[in-house]
Amino acid sequence: MSAIAAEWIKLRTLRSTWWALGVGVLVALAMTVLGASTVIARWDPGRTGDQAAMGVVVAVYVGVVLAQLPFGMMGAMTISGEYTSGMIDATLVATPSRGRVLAAKAVVLSGTAVAGSLLIAVPGYLYGRFLAAEYHPSLLPAGAWTVVAGGTLMIVVATLLGLSLGVILRNGAVATAVLVTIVLLLPFAGLVLPGGVWVNRLLPGYPALQLIEQVPAIMPTWAAFTVLAGWAVVPLLAAWRRG
Repeated sequence: MSAIAAEWIKLRTLRSTWWALGVGVLVALAMTVLGASTVIARWDPGRTGDQAAMGVVVAVYVGVVLAQLPFGMMGAMTISGEYTSGMIDATLVATPSRGRVLAAKAVVLSGTAVAGSLLIAVPGYLYGRFLAAEYHPSLLPAGAWTVVAGGTLMIVVATLLGLSLGVILRNGAVATAVLVTIVLLLPFAGLVLPGGVWVNRLLPGYPALQLIEQVPAIMPTWAAFTVLAGWAVVPLLAAWRRG
């Protein structure tokens, strides 16, 4: 617990943390408001309460997923800054186990990512329900929890992927560039390159979008969660081996 407490103190005293959180939350909230307003205005008058509630949740978590890059950058800057400044040496003196340090950072960043996703989702959800009031949306249909879990997991995965890249590459700018490549550029390239469609399905974007019901479901829900979670676990193991 002492390692987690120390990492939390370091994280909340970094200005880059608040910049990344602020940008991610504000941009995602703005896009959520815009997206929900546009989508709900086009709904058929015959939509049921459960359908309306599901539509609100999906619109909200599309906005949440848009915050993945700022959160991933936060993860990368958290560790790369320590290597650049030499603070990592002091960290390892206090906690000699590199694996324990990495685990503590992962726990703190995961908690921060979940909290950040709630800062986007809760106001967005309330706003969406206000817009959809005439449809009398139910609270949360059963299927909504898959969307909530998928969108939240995507934010956590992006954050931990940034952390792992920061450890492996030891450079914030390079780690961010690789993160942008994985999250944004490779999916676009996959649309035009031969065989790219199949590669896209193994990147973190497709399973996340499937879970929030934005693309056709081409894999079982459990497989989508597994592929998405793998983008956090495997890079973290690689970062642990890198030391």
